[in-house]
Amino acid sequence: MAIRIPLRKEDWIGAAAALVAFVALAIPLSHIMRKTLGAPHAVVDVTQRNRHYYPDKLMIPLGTVLHITNNDRFTHHVYVKSPLMNFDSGEEPVGTSVNLEFDHSGTFDVQCAIHPTMHLWVTVK
Repeated sequence: MAIRIPLRKEDWIGAAAALVAFVALAIPLSHIMRKTLGAPHAVVDVTQRNRHYYPDKLMIPLGTVLHITNNDRFTHHVYVKSPLMNFDSGEEPVGTSVNLEFDHSGTFDVQCAIHPTMHLWVTVK
């Protein structure tokens, strides 16, 4: 004979919040991102500051993800337009990040649609 214990809505909300907090502390975001994108991808951090990309030149292996963070005082707009790959982040407000995966070999010019002097040259091998 099974014993049933009635649970209130408040009990479920508390349990769900505790589970989310545990997962957030136990599993790093980069691990979750890599599992979402497929097994395993290298992640390279790039920052936007003073209307520049830092670093502004990279050589990376195929499948690498660039994690581009806007640490500037301005909105940016990351994009790549090439015969092998197209990417458009849309507007990227201050303090936000975008992930850009390179799944083709070649050399790519990562630009900002708002600031045309911003270039990040990425060579993918």
